[in-house]
Amino acid sequence: MDATTITHSTATCNYPLNCGNMLLMERDDEANFARKMVELRDGAGMSQSELARQMIARGFETYSQMTVSRTEKGDRPIRLGEARVLAEILGSSVDEMTRGTDLEESLRMADKIRGNLVSSMMRVAGDLADYTELLHWSAEFRSRLSRYDDAAAQEAREALAGYEFPASVVATWAAEVAGDWTRDAPEALVWTDFTRLAELREAADGK
Repeated sequence: MDATTITHSTATCNYPLNCGNMLLMERDDEANFARKMVELRDGAGMSQSELARQMIARGFETYSQMTVSRTEKGDRPIRLGEARVLAEILGSSVDEMTRGTDLEESLRMADKIRGNLVSSMMRVAGDLADYTELLHWSAEFRSRLSRYDDAAAQEAREALAGYEFPASVVATWAAEVAGDWTRDAPEALVWTDFTRLAELREAADGK
């Protein structure tokens, strides 16, 4: 499906699940357009053949009754220029014809939000899994450094230990950070973060 159809294939898609949601929305747009096309044509008392003749008169020389039938059944993609002319003939607009009912729009948006929630949760779970693995490697590397009776090795061990917090503590802290819209640089750790992480760890240990 190319960028000249009435769908939104040119939109940026960052995550696979979001891509799937976009494709569903595109199909909904085409389905809504086809349904509206039938409703408006029937409401105007216009046959498929007459609609095809009007399309031919507007420069779509190969348009036929069969083209109209396949379009209304959703058996062929609709190009944007074609959709605009069809909407004009039927006294509507592409935006109006691709829009579903309020309930359809609400259900479609609910499904999209659900998909984004699942996608976000899976990314968080993946990040926590990566962090848990890094904790393992950090502890192992600190153990290796303990073999050396050296000030630099001791400093490196302490530095690593200072960044080791249970994944559950990090998850709680991350939720707090995500809800703090006053942070100027949420991607950077500041000293108050380490203080809060230490507090959360103590609270978890005290349970």
